[in-house]
Amino acid sequence: MRRSGRYAVFAAAMAMMTAMTGQAADIGDFLTGGTGGQDSGVYTSSAEDSGMYTSSAEDSGMDTAPAEDGSEYAFPAYDDRTAQNPNAELTGAAASQELNMITCTDSQTGINVARAVVPEGYTVNSETTWCGPVASPDYPASVFIDAVSPDGSIELTYESPLQFLQIVNATVNGRQFQIHQDWTVNTDLFTMMLTYMTAPEYCDYVSMNCMPGTTDMTFLSEKEIPQESLMQLDQLSQQKMEEYNRMLSAAQGLSVDGVEMTVAERTYRYTDPSGKPKILVVSCAGEAAQLQQTVPGYGYGSGETGVTNLIWGIPGRYCLMVDEDRYEEGMTVFESFCNNTTISDQFKQAMSELSQVILQATLQANTGSMSSQSSYVQDTFSSELGGTDDSYSAIDAWDDVIMERNDYTLSSGDSVKVDTSYDYVYELSDGGVYATNSALDEPAGGTLLYAN
Repeated sequence: MRRSGRYAVFAAAMAMMTAMTGQAADIGDFLTGGTGGQDSGVYTSSAEDSGMYTSSAEDSGMDTAPAEDGSEYAFPAYDDRTAQNPNAELTGAAASQELNMITCTDSQTGINVARAVVPEGYTVNSETTWCGPVASPDYPASVFIDAVSPDGSIELTYESPLQFLQIVNATVNGRQFQIHQDWTVNTDLFTMMLTYMTAPEYCDYVSMNCMPGTTDMTFLSEKEIPQESLMQLDQLSQQKMEEYNRMLSAAQGLSVDGVEMTVAERTYRYTDPSGKPKILVVSCAGEAAQLQQTVPGYGYGSGETGVTNLIWGIPGRYCLMVDEDRYEEGMTVFESFCNNTTISDQFKQAMSELSQVILQATLQANTGSMSSQSSYVQDTFSSELGGTDDSYSAIDAWDDVIMERNDYTLSSGDSVKVDTSYDYVYELSDGGVYATNSALDEPAGGTLLYAN
């Protein structure tokens, strides 16, 4: 059986699974990410040139061996560190906060791709990369947002979802016919291969590999996730595995053996290129599903084919880089930025609906990568999204409980998240949001909002 034929059903199953994952708002919007102070969201083709993670699984301390019973892949165990942050913890929000809604438009297509929510006076830049080296059919475009305070002491970044693939096993008659190699594009599924990392491990990767010119990067602390929230993640993982297997029930030999969801917010201290002490905070969520395919042999000399892949991704990540003496102020801004900065509903939906179309176009091009499809993908998205108004919906309520935030609906119909420590939230006449703890601090022309 030709390799392309062997993977046809597997690729279709992967596309269905990841499209389904992309539509789920819960984990995808829980914590969403940034590129740690890079100048743009464009990745270079060389992992070495870009400073991206290239070490082996052995070097990273991740376990890539099968489980003891040999039946399935063992997710890497994470050794939690409990070092305490010597910086004072932020115990409450500022007395008041004004936030501006900034629409981020792709300069190449004119499509509104994302929204950044920042205090007044911040400079916001965004960049959309189409069919870059880490693109996949499910995420053919990546959006990077960078926001900087007027005095430069606080910087916030966001990067939209990324997806990776780890080959755990690919054998015929017990003989390996395909191997995993980090930072190499899998030419059957057109997805970058990378050894699986949990959310805490990915935060560490960002701190060590996406902060060029910095020195003395030191782990300080990790935000504690309540046990109740961890139980909810476990339940959601189990539910998704059951949903995937129901979806794949008609495809003989295909199954999902495990789903894992993780979240993390980790804090580090470092020295910037000018010698100034800074604090880095990285927040992200992680998703992983283990997809297994078994194809029986047909005829003499044709043995059973077994393929096990980990399809994993980072639904997004945020970073805060702040002067050490401005840490508390930076965290207040960062929480609002994380709560509300994301790609638009329409952009998410288009990526989900067009994934299989893009996969088929890339297969037909027979180029081994998605880079040649950049113009086609841009034209397809422009046709799909041209003239539509961007919107930003609320996420599932249990996420708001975890994040200690309330959801409000603006007059435009968009959702905005505000920390529960604020008693009064107003929509301003210019579309911004003003949050305060004083009933007397009512902005002129503001409309009082009520939590959903």
